[in-house]
This record gives sequence, C-alpha cells and structure tokens, in this order.
Amino acid sequence: MLKVRGLEVFYGPIRAVRGVDLDIEAGEIIALIGANGAGKTTTVRAIAGLATYKGSISYDGTTLTPNSAEFNLRAGLAMVPEGRGILGRMTVEDNLSMGTYCRKDRAQAAKDVVEMYERFPILSARRHSLANLLSGGEQQMLAIARALLSRPRLLLLDEPSLGLAPKTTTAVFELISSLRRDGLTVLLVEQKARQTLKIADRAYLLETGRVVMSGQAQNLANDSLMSQAFLGGATTP
Repeated sequence: MLKVRGLEVFYGPIRAVRGVDLDIEAGEIIALIGANGAGKTTTVRAIAGLATYKGSISYDGTTLTPNSAEFNLRAGLAMVPEGRGILGRMTVEDNLSMGTYCRKDRAQAAKDVVEMYERFPILSARRHSLANLLSGGEQQMLAIARALLSRPRLLLLDEPSLGLAPKTTTAVFELISSLRRDGLTVLLVEQKARQTLKIADRAYLLETGRVVMSGQAQNLANDSLMSQAFLGGATTP
C-alpha cells in the first residue's frame, strides 16, 4: 500500500530524517517508535504531505509529491496530528462536519456523521459543546472521528496517547485495534513503545532520524537490547 524509500527531511540546515525506508501493507498496524526527536513526527508529516522532503513516497502505485496534503487526503491518507489539531472554538458537530469537506457524497457523509455519534456516544452527548471544553480523551476521540469521516484507507496517528490518563490511553489503544479489525490500515507514531508493540503487526525503531531496527512487533518486544534501551527493562515472558 505504502512504500517509502530514502526519505530525507530538513529543517533548515538540520537533517531531521536520514534515509528512512518503510513499507506498509493493507490491513496492518505499523508502529514508528523512538525517543523524542527521533524523527517520528517528521516522517509521518512527510507521508501526509505536510513537509518538503527528498526521496520517494509511493501510495497504491502513485508517487506522491511533497506538500500535497489535500491530494493525499482525497487519495485516502488521513492524519490525526500530535496535539489532536481540533478546532477548539468550533462545536463538536462543526468539527465533524469539517471531516467531510473533501467528500462529494454528501448524503452518505451525513449518514457517516450519525454513525460516528453512535460509535462515540460521548461525542453525541457533547455535539453542541465547544471542542476546547472537552477532556483530553474526548478531544482525541473527536480528532479520530473527524479523520475517519474522510473515509481513509490509511490512517496516520501521531502520538494519540499524549497527555492522556492511563485508563483513557488503554481505551485509545483498544480503539486503534478495532479500526484494524474494521479493515483500516494504521501507521501509529508513539512513545509508549510497550503498549504499541502489543497491538502492532510490525514496527520501526527510529533513532536520530534513522531506522535502527525493524521487524515483527512481537520480536522487537522480546529483543533484549530493544528492551533495555527503549522499553524500560527486562522483557516479559
């Protein structure tokens, strides 16, 4: 579905991503893990079309171009950014409506909004509330629901657990697993590596802008060097 080759992204003279290669097959949850500053967000922003880059990104056989976010969205790539990116001074209902702006099937889009209210009952209860009055977990649900309303085939999630309480984080990870069961492909950027590897199919570990390890998520979770460096101690049986 997605093939990234030799990806390089610069911020002025600083090379934030250094020759990243990455593959995503349909129906997978692929994890990008690593410490702050490893290049995870920069990589996913480039894939979403929100950054200038060198190298190649191919989606369903089509070569994407830098800074083409709207084209990528219409092609089926939706992103939930770090910090959620909701429109705080607009209502929940208006935020969800924004998720359908690129769609031409207006009648079906309206039905899909109703479906989102059914899937996320808290959003239905708060539909007339300003988005910035929601809790962090509710805002994350709103951001994911808004992205889903564009009917993506590949969903890019950047640090969806950021700033959330443990119980809410667990609910978010359960939601991500359910999206895969529904047939959606997910690229998940996370610092909570241990939880991420439990739900991912494969993972890429980034360090200083490079992929330093990749493979099946369970294998990485059981790797002793990976555990000591990034998972906080010994592996679990």
